[in-house]
Amino acid sequence: MADRGRPASPFAQRRRGQRRRSVVRVLVGLLVVAVLAGGVYVVTFSDLLAARSVEVEGLSTLTKTEVEAAAAVPLGTPLARLDLEAVESRVRSLPRVESVEASRSWPRTVSLRVVERTAVAWIDIGGQIRGVDRFGADFRSYDEPPPLTEIRVATTDPRRRQQSLEGLGSVLSVMRAENQALVDRIAFGTAESQDSLTFQLTDGRTVRWGNFEKTEEKIAVLTALLASVDASQYDVSAPEQPTTKA
Repeated sequence: MADRGRPASPFAQRRRGQRRRSVVRVLVGLLVVAVLAGGVYVVTFSDLLAARSVEVEGLSTLTKTEVEAAAAVPLGTPLARLDLEAVESRVRSLPRVESVEASRSWPRTVSLRVVERTAVAWIDIGGQIRGVDRFGADFRSYDEPPPLTEIRVATTDPRRRQQSLEGLGSVLSVMRAENQALVDRIAFGTAESQDSLTFQLTDGRTVRWGNFEKTEEKIAVLTALLASVDASQYDVSAPEQPTTKA
């Protein structure tokens, strides 16, 4: 009969210690799994972190109500499960929106950073005054011509018309940033295609611009020509070899 009062051998003690450590590791592992599962549930399915409000930044002409209505954020849905790309797509459908970034603001808010389109010119479309942005989008109406450059597009082909608007809008956007004084000397801009951009100055002189490439260089060349050469026509379509006509 074994002596119950005899101390366990070192080997037996090690075995018992190993079993205890194994049990502790299993329990810790189960606890970690339980905590992770609980966290996943709280974040993904629980209403504790559900969308409750919408914040909108960057508005100028649009209202928060208009943007929220377009965004159609499904309030009550856990933030982690929201389709932010779908929200952005809906907001971009607003004509006055150039871009939007949607993000999650934990614990319960959806944030929308909106960049509105900025008109750089205006065009008369069937008697309606429309603002045109740097991408050639005519995105808003005016009761009367705004203090911007008028543009005229002499083509009815949809693709060429859009390219012409984009070319004129792009040039005028850069020109407004680089040399507003030059913009002020332009009566209107015209185009039949993206490669035939032309500007009529307020004093009746004409500037053949070509396309919207090398805009900064063309601005510098034209500014120098206007200051030094008295001509009726200026051609900066090839800014490295500009020409004039008396």
